[in-house]
Amino acid sequence: MKKEDLYELMGDIDENAVADAEKPPARSRHRWINHAAAAAVFIAAFAGGVFFMAHFDRSNDKKYDDVATIPETADNAGFGYGIQNAVLAAAQYPEMPEYPDETKYPYGKGHEEAYSEWASFKRELREQPPGYKDGYDTFFTSSVRTFLNGTGSGNMIYSPVSLYMALGMSAEITDGNTRQQILDVLAQDDIDTLRQHFKSIWLANYNNDGMGSLVLADSLWLSNHYSYNKNTADLLADNYYSSVYSGDPGTEEYNSLMHDWLNKQTDGLLSDHVSGIEMPPDMFVMLASTVNYSGKWGQQFNYNNTAPGTFHSPDADVQCDFMHDTKYDGLECGENFISIDLGLAGNGKMRLILPDEGITPEELLGDDSVMKFMLGNTNYVTTKDVEVKLTVPKFDVSSSIDMIDGLQELGITDLFSSESSDFSPLSDSAAGVSVSKVEQDTRVTIDEEGCRASAFTVMVAMGGWLPDETAELTIDRPFIFEIISETGLPVFVGIVNDPTR
Repeated sequence: MKKEDLYELMGDIDENAVADAEKPPARSRHRWINHAAAAAVFIAAFAGGVFFMAHFDRSNDKKYDDVATIPETADNAGFGYGIQNAVLAAAQYPEMPEYPDETKYPYGKGHEEAYSEWASFKRELREQPPGYKDGYDTFFTSSVRTFLNGTGSGNMIYSPVSLYMALGMSAEITDGNTRQQILDVLAQDDIDTLRQHFKSIWLANYNNDGMGSLVLADSLWLSNHYSYNKNTADLLADNYYSSVYSGDPGTEEYNSLMHDWLNKQTDGLLSDHVSGIEMPPDMFVMLASTVNYSGKWGQQFNYNNTAPGTFHSPDADVQCDFMHDTKYDGLECGENFISIDLGLAGNGKMRLILPDEGITPEELLGDDSVMKFMLGNTNYVTTKDVEVKLTVPKFDVSSSIDMIDGLQELGITDLFSSESSDFSPLSDSAAGVSVSKVEQDTRVTIDEEGCRASAFTVMVAMGGWLPDETAELTIDRPFIFEIISETGLPVFVGIVNDPTR
């Protein structure tokens, strides 16, 4: 259907069609879990230094007002030195009530009380101070345009949350102009503001209730060949829910532990990429940040309707399997695109954005109104709740982004200079530290049951309405997708030029 025809379908929205927010949602027959994960890794290499990674353990999760505690016996000046293969502080996460599946409550007895407890806990997490996401929109817009530019005919996927977390922690272990450049890119006034915003974003987006999950995990990895400032480790533990480890990074054991940790945090989707990561002997410190996301489609595609078809990639037409189904999520129509949101039960949504013919995804991302729409501003689109005959390709795509040039373009330069960088908050032995590698690897797969997505960034340093019309949306040419959390935070953004690559 042409967009001009779609506009004719756009009428007034029925404002009386509202859902009863206090009523427990009806059980879905589809229990497939949609997985998405992202990991950001910051590594600083220093001449003569070493490198450390360790396994992450969530077995002792506690309430969200409890954070990692650094051992009181550790001296501030000599913190971490000589400690072999030790967890100095273990991150503690909210003890969230499990989503009350009514099938586990015979005759519904006790379900209402369990649902009330679950909903109350979730609301408490979501109720953060006003403005806690201030600056994130600016960072999202500038970084998406930087790292999803020049994709050519290939696919490109980027996790802004992954990079945001790594840069936030790197600001904590730097000072002077090095820190200020990072704060400017993150659009934060000062380090205190960043700490408050980071912690609120962490809590507001936390979800681990058995039905879905969105868990942000951070770790500080120290070398037992050097001494570090305990106060800085305390700040990371208190404000970033970071675990702290120390050990000898030059051993095969630590390579294996690092691989295990990354694979666990990304559900093994990037095991091929992870296995290729090697730790040179001159590593000094590493910051690791991960995002693990899962949720089920609110309405899965029917396997029986999947059929082969043609996708018009920039290089040539390619054959792939297309999923066909009727969706009741409505359409949003902008000046140069059509978009549909596919709901994920209680844990956000996946948005598919199809540019008009003749418009590339990169050109669309250069439009300010499109970026604002991707961040949740619907003033630039016309919305209509219509029954949609949707056709979308199955795909399993991956990409790798070398981020150094992009970060320098954004304004972070001192971090990569051994002469200009300032890592003094972390250690008195940090002279000459600089970042030598920043890479983000991602993979996203969608099929009839849902989507799975994973990413890791490596920074190495020496319901309630009835449709009144029916529309068709066939996504058979390059498009943009977003995976968005329940709070509206974009977790993944990608361009698919060829679903077969």
